[in-house]
Amino acid sequence: MKVSPEDFNLNKNLQPSKFSSEGFLGDDARTFDEIVAEDRTTIEKIGVTKDKLVSELKTVYDKSKRALGAEIEIAPNVFARFYESMGRIPSPFKGEGVFEKGEAVITSKMTNQQLIITSLSIHLIEKHDFFQGKGSRYRLDPERIIKLLNVKYVSSN
Repeated sequence: MKVSPEDFNLNKNLQPSKFSSEGFLGDDARTFDEIVAEDRTTIEKIGVTKDKLVSELKTVYDKSKRALGAEIEIAPNVFARFYESMGRIPSPFKGEGVFEKGEAVITSKMTNQQLIITSLSIHLIEKHDFFQGKGSRYRLDPERIIKLLNVKYVSSN
């Protein structure tokens, strides 16, 4: 199967680089298209829209960022803290600009589960349905988002 130049460049950009030392795929053996398709199917089965997930992620990210490094409770026994980082990281998709490197770390005090939300991660979900590969530090597994942030199910109709 021949790979188009666009697909080749995207695949290269998703790999570890000087901008993203770990890359966006983690240790996931699936292709970009397979990752996107599986995550789309997951959220459709659960009954939550991508827009609802993105809205929840943006809200938590913005609230934690405004707290200026203080830990805040965003749901019962779920806390968020924002960690600033210098610099920016480019989107792996050509022409989409650069994003701040800060992270909102969300932690359940009951289960010790964590999510790490970045502005780029939110953008990748919103624009490309890309939650990143399994094993990636910044993978935002849709089921974990829903459980950890207590996202209410919303019909996609």
